[in-house]
Amino acid sequence: MENSLIFIKVRKRIEEDIMKIEDMIEACLSVKGEKKCPLYQDVIDTQIFGLTKEINLAVEIGCITAEAGKKILTDLEDKAGMMYGSVDNQSKAN
Repeated sequence: MENSLIFIKVRKRIEEDIMKIEDMIEACLSVKGEKKCPLYQDVIDTQIFGLTKEINLAVEIGCITAEAGKKILTDLEDKAGMMYGSVDNQSKAN
């Protein structure tokens, strides 16, 4: 019973962190013009690194599967890649 409550809390924390990172990526993508957002990019990279540690621990304690953890990180990295690609494309266009 205790473990299931802990697992629920861990999953909820991971979901909250994913949403926070996705919101930051969306904010960076919504910046108009030539502006780059290196501060957002650094924060997003740091947040993804922290999430990686959370996911590794969740996998280690059996809260989520390794495959689920990899999918979460791959999805976020793909979204972050869109952000970097968008910034790079804007730079090349100008």
